[in-house]
Amino acid sequence: MPKKVKDLMLAISEYAVVDESASVLEALQALQQAQELVPPDRQPHRAVLVRNSRGEIVGKLHHFAFLRALLPERKAMVTRDLMDRAGVGDDLRESSMKMLDFLTADLVDLCARVRHVKVRDVYTTTTISIDEEAPLLDAIAKFLTHQTLSLLVTSRGKTVGILRLSDFFDELTRQILLDECSDERN
Repeated sequence: MPKKVKDLMLAISEYAVVDESASVLEALQALQQAQELVPPDRQPHRAVLVRNSRGEIVGKLHHFAFLRALLPERKAMVTRDLMDRAGVGDDLRESSMKMLDFLTADLVDLCARVRHVKVRDVYTTTTISIDEEAPLLDAIAKFLTHQTLSLLVTSRGKTVGILRLSDFFDELTRQILLDECSDERN
């Protein structure tokens, strides 16, 4: 019998999930706790799922989101008048100051500041989903179409799990190697 999405997904209860109002520190703590429960035959988690006030999964806090949280939001120390005279626009001034802050700040200071950043300010919205009863071939199409590392898995419109590309790839590898072994015996 062909495998379905539900055969490879991780249930929401097996994954790190935090509320939008949580801090990055709380998200990292949830990720660390979830990592301890990962079965030895599964890849480690690389993201935290984000839940809104209604309990719905609305996004992911992944590596890039954690990096976004490191960029400090500081006001430029130069006057607007001086920057205007130099011909520098607001957008360039702001982005330059953020990059300068980032490059000159001590990593320990950055990490101390990021603990208090709210998840809602840095997470990535996730709406791509697949039904748990869908065949794995449908998952291939979704992974390729959306160029994503994971898909939310739904049942009757409610998120019940996550299908990670790493787990899908591990299953493909097992199947390919299994077929190779049976070919060698024939």
